Amino acid sequence: MLKVPDPLSFAAMRYLAGRFGRRVGGSTGTNFVGVLYLAERMKQAGEQGAIVSLICDSGERYSNTYYDNAWYQAQGIPVDQPDALIARAVAGEAVLTRQSVAGLEAAGAGI
Repeated sequence: MLKVPDPLSFAAMRYLAGRFGRRVGGSTGTNFVGVLYLAERMKQAGEQGAIVSLICDSGERYSNTYYDNAWYQAQGIPVDQPDALIARAVAGEAVLTRQSVAGLEAAGAGI
């Protein structure tokens, strides 16, 4: 089991929404972080294979929270660092480590 900080799940969720052109929910963001983490580990181990995940829920009900920048500010949830980590992970950089998410742990569980 992988414990994913909330800000990282939210960043992954926003990334996927931008990529797919449709909103997804927080659990889909969490799953995507797991996919990225597993892909990094497979790459480091020299393994090849397919990884499959599901879009668990629609993100429409999160319009006033997860898709609202003012909500993040009001909650004190960081956005820039998690967004950058997800973008780098998608680009193939090995960035999803305990150290890289240490600053996010106060807002949620760590990897």
